[in-house]
Amino acid sequence: MTDKDPDLKAPRFSKPLAYALVSLMISAGAPNCQAQAKGRGGGGGVYLTTPEPTNPLEHNNRAVELGTKGLWDAAIREHEIALDGDPENTMFRRNLSGAHLRYADILASKKNYTAAIDHYRKALFADEHNGPADGNLDRCLANLGKNPLDQSYRLSLAEGADKSGHFIDAVVEYQKCLRLSDSGANHYKLGRCLLRGGKIMEGYDQLIQALRKSWPKDDPLLVDCHLLLADTLKDFAYKAKAYPDKTVYIKRLNNAFVEYRRAVMLNPINGEALSGMAETAREAVALNPSFRNLLNLGAAYLLSGDYDRAKVNYEKAWRLEPTNPDLAKARMAYHRAIAEAPVGITSNLRVAESEQKIQDMLAKEPNNVQLLYILARLKEKLGDKESAIELLEKAKSISAFLEPAVIPSLDRLKGVASGGTETGGKPALGPDGKPVAASNASQAAAEKAKAEAEAAKKYGEVESLLSSGKLDEADKEIESLLAANAADGKAWMFKGTLLEKKGNIDDASVSYRQAAGFKISGAEEALLRLEESRVRPLVQDADKYLAEKKQVEAAEILREAARLAPKLPSVHKKLAELLRSMGETKEAEKEEQKVKDMEKK
Repeated sequence: MTDKDPDLKAPRFSKPLAYALVSLMISAGAPNCQAQAKGRGGGGGVYLTTPEPTNPLEHNNRAVELGTKGLWDAAIREHEIALDGDPENTMFRRNLSGAHLRYADILASKKNYTAAIDHYRKALFADEHNGPADGNLDRCLANLGKNPLDQSYRLSLAEGADKSGHFIDAVVEYQKCLRLSDSGANHYKLGRCLLRGGKIMEGYDQLIQALRKSWPKDDPLLVDCHLLLADTLKDFAYKAKAYPDKTVYIKRLNNAFVEYRRAVMLNPINGEALSGMAETAREAVALNPSFRNLLNLGAAYLLSGDYDRAKVNYEKAWRLEPTNPDLAKARMAYHRAIAEAPVGITSNLRVAESEQKIQDMLAKEPNNVQLLYILARLKEKLGDKESAIELLEKAKSISAFLEPAVIPSLDRLKGVASGGTETGGKPALGPDGKPVAASNASQAAAEKAKAEAEAAKKYGEVESLLSSGKLDEADKEIESLLAANAADGKAWMFKGTLLEKKGNIDDASVSYRQAAGFKISGAEEALLRLEESRVRPLVQDADKYLAEKKQVEAAEILREAARLAPKLPSVHKKLAELLRSMGETKEAEKEEQKVKDMEKK
């Protein structure tokens, strides 16, 4: 068989590249002595001309000389010592690769293919561009009856070596897989292996290359790749934690956060990715509570289902940059998450709050399909299925294409609502507010009356608990009322009273607004009272600025008060008067119109 044979039966032995140039590897200043070799690299009857090595170059020279005498084990050891002493020396690396190649060729010529394969792989590990080693490795595998160009076979070799801890074999086989198929998955597997083996920068580079490739959308390894890159970036960040320049630390944390978030976008229930998002964002906020870092932390909590903490951080971000356009996206994501969360995950209070916010947003954009869909889902959670269907019908008439979730939600709600009807075509509702079959209407009416009687009894118990200051006990009773019927306006009124007593003004406002929506007596008055107490410190600060004739500062504070208390006429009136005195007529007229509209109601 000749070298030109097309099959892969016999290895084509290559000239030992390093050893074809022996003379240039040996240092020019070495003494021309003949000493019997002793210890490392020597043997009985073998004379070496190189001096006993004391530095990497001398170890390299000794290795080359040993190779020319066929002492390959000793030569390889000397090359390894030389490379360990100077890891960045390309010549030393190629010489080590060449030594393994030459030794492997000799082993293959004796048909010791298993040992030859081991040294061909070591040659490729030292220098992955050693073409002769790659070709001869293939031929040895062919001689063992394998197809060296079968990617699935080489991948099985790589993964087997990876799992068993044979790092060199795993790296070389993954590299071969890459030469056979330059895919993102193969780059990821090689990167993962390199990271496990302590080759951090090499592994990191492979992960970056992996994500530059095209991936099937449903490939689970893509999530793993983002997650591993995120973990690597997080490690980089913690190494920079002690740097005097903290911006490096924060930048790396943010980079890790981005990769964790990408993993979550592909797999929303990946616990490691969700935890990584929260950890990196918390670290960044602890060092620098900037708008961006707070927004990231809010997103991390939101995706983890911790809606209360998400709300807190979004509000902090809003206080820093209330006009930042990214807030609109975050706000929409938050309210949608509340709307789409499984029943029982979000509190009725958060659902009600989101409903009120979306209604305010929809008043400005009545044909926004996404807002219509979110409000419908919130209405459904609060037991108002008729309004939910109306909102979805409107969204569908505008364009279901803009919000694909509209049609499935509408079909589901209509299916629920079609079980039975009362007089006038309205569905018969049970005590839980859900439609029931027509044949059960009388039974449903009886159960509804019973439920109302039980609720009335609980109302009395709640009033007694509130008046006696047993707030925690009262809260449990109120929550049971809302769990049974989220459209219980009286329960919302009690909730507002309780939260006001606890000093939680923001959530008390939400509850009072919900009660006002159900036309509960005293709710509107309570809401205005709360808004007035909330903005009183701001109004006082504005008065101080006015006394100092600082109109611009006073106007800015009153604008903030108007945002916090949008339904309080006195604030808008005060702001309008100030704006008119400053010559800002158009803005003043807008505030005056708001006052007129509120007074009409």
